[in-house]
Amino acid sequence: MYEEEVVKEIISFIDSHLNEEITLKKISDAVCYSEEHTSRFFKKETGENLFDFIRCRRLLRAAERLKNEGGKIINVAFDHGFNSHEVFTRAFSTYFGISPKRFRKIKPEIKHFMPKGLKVFPLDYGENNMANLIIFTQVMEKEERRLLFYPGKKATHYFEYCDELGCDIWGKLLEIQGTLDEPLGLWLPEKLRGDSCSPYVQGVEVPIDFSGDIPAGIESVILPAGTFMIFQSQPYEESDEKMIEVIQAVQQGIKEYKPQSYGFEWAEEDSPRYQLAPLGERGYVEAVPVRKIR
Repeated sequence: MYEEEVVKEIISFIDSHLNEEITLKKISDAVCYSEEHTSRFFKKETGENLFDFIRCRRLLRAAERLKNEGGKIINVAFDHGFNSHEVFTRAFSTYFGISPKRFRKIKPEIKHFMPKGLKVFPLDYGENNMANLIIFTQVMEKEERRLLFYPGKKATHYFEYCDELGCDIWGKLLEIQGTLDEPLGLWLPEKLRGDSCSPYVQGVEVPIDFSGDIPAGIESVILPAGTFMIFQSQPYEESDEKMIEVIQAVQQGIKEYKPQSYGFEWAEEDSPRYQLAPLGERGYVEAVPVRKIR
């Protein structure tokens, strides 16, 4: 418990001084440790180098600002401890797999960028040349929230859904204000959909007390708090053929993955499985609900 409190204190100090010069001496003085002990202690307890952690923290803060406020990239770079546009762009692109300019334009959900995680590879994908694809995984917690979605009839995947409702649903979802995330493609468990609703739908998550305008044709359901295992491919070259190959490879990887090795089991009857729009610079992202094994 004592170790956890010290780590929290170090992180709290870092977060409070991200716009300033942070030195090892300043951190060690804040927790009353020697500089050497502070560095070794943080590495031992978190598995991360202290200044790598600070750099990642600054990039996340910069991404939040680009997403929420926009602004000139050079100003964001300087305000978050980077001394040039070039250094910031290189660091940002390496960490998120997307340039800050592109990130500012499309405003993706920050939590779905996972440069670190458990690598699942290689897998046997036959003749589709995806045997060397790297898949990152990460566990994410979600609080109770509301899902606004357009129901289909019998669709079990994206292409059947488009045949039923057209391919412009995503654009309609982007127009809804006050969402928690970018639009999602979701596979709803039976208990969260009516008999006349398709297993696959597209929708957006909003706060539980959402009071904004809801377009005609949308249905709503409360999603319970839960744990998800996120699977994300490495970035790939933009093309329809490559996109389909990557999606199939990730989904095959999920089938072969053993969450029990990390203390979890699948829980698709509890919460929706979901996918994000495939972006070559981000990779393909799919999330599967899990629960801890007791």
